Amino acid sequence: MNARDLVLAALSGDDLAVRQWVKDARRVELDLGALDEPIDLQGDARVVASALVELLAERWGKQAPAWARGGGKAEHPVYLVQRASSSPAVRRECEKSSPAPLRRRNVFALPDYLRTA
Repeated sequence: MNARDLVLAALSGDDLAVRQWVKDARRVELDLGALDEPIDLQGDARVVASALVELLAERWGKQAPAWARGGGKAEHPVYLVQRASSSPAVRRECEKSSPAPLRRRNVFALPDYLRTA
């Protein structure tokens, strides 16, 4: 498993693939702290990788890898919820309620994004 697949699915709006990645990671007890840095990702995609891995580490009570803790900030807002592009109300909710590891990097989603049952 790698962060690149998670990021590309998230940025393309493939919520099914995102949820499956997270479920598979939980099932195999993925060591997030040892997750390889997705060096082939650039710009905002790299920021999103940091944000998502840090979010998962926080929720799972694990240590995020050093590369994810550094992270940086997206130049322009990145919305991981497709409806945010067409709904100002959803966009506002994402901006207000997005989990902290995302929000501080200018990446936005709904508060339950990547939460597993």
